[in-house]
Amino acid sequence: MIARIWMRLKTVVVTLALFTLVASVAAASPAQYVALGSSYAAGPGITPTVPGSPERCARSAENYAHVLASKRGLSLLDVTCSGATTHDLLFAGQFGLPAQLDAVTPHTQWVTVTIGGNDVFYMANLIAMTCTAQSALPQLAPGRCQVQPDAVVEARFRSLPDSLREIVTRVHLKSPQAHVVFVTYFTVLPQQGACSRVALSVEQADQMRAVAARLAEITRQVAKQTGSGLLDVAALSRPHDACTSDPWLLGARREAGESIPPFHPNREAMREVGAALDAYLSSKAAEQ
Repeated sequence: MIARIWMRLKTVVVTLALFTLVASVAAASPAQYVALGSSYAAGPGITPTVPGSPERCARSAENYAHVLASKRGLSLLDVTCSGATTHDLLFAGQFGLPAQLDAVTPHTQWVTVTIGGNDVFYMANLIAMTCTAQSALPQLAPGRCQVQPDAVVEARFRSLPDSLREIVTRVHLKSPQAHVVFVTYFTVLPQQGACSRVALSVEQADQMRAVAARLAEITRQVAKQTGSGLLDVAALSRPHDACTSDPWLLGARREAGESIPPFHPNREAMREVGAALDAYLSSKAAEQ
């Protein structure tokens, strides 16, 4: 009898020790972080690219997700891809890739999302408009110079909030503990007027400023409605638009020695956003 009780006690002790070991290993493991989004998150043209990543996604190893992960020691799974839309996050990715949301698991703790610009043809129309300017991009294929009609853009805008909310819902279904942080798009154009670097008329610049402002406001509203976090890069980057002396984005032309596409963020921009996200996560940790 005593021997039997002793064996049971040993079993309990061993089991408790195993639980303690598993818990301590889990606590010591880096937080799991998934980065979702389009080119403004992927960082096309900023070398080097992520080893083994799909070439056409142009996923930089120095985009803001990698900067943040390095600063905070996070375990990063970066599935951002240039050209992505909300459909690519929710249902199926580009180039035969799975939906970006498939990367989220029950262990995911942080998720950043930069998406929506391609849904409403923001970059496509911005680049297409430069085709009619004196400093247009001669390397663009004729199809890239097609500006999508206002009615098409409006229809896409109407469906965008639901798609953004669905992304948050799907993240929390996969990982109830996950913190979602929306990261708005960089500000490309000055607050008024235009400049030679953007190769747009003032009227075209006004039209695209309105698109950018609406895209940012929808993202802010969805973040608030869903209880998600928000890093307002549209506001953060306003002093560094493409017409300033310290731009965080390229203008309408690729500059000498640059492989970054027109109107896309540069290396400094990604570093600044990574640092801002680091500060944001620190502030959230201090609140807990």
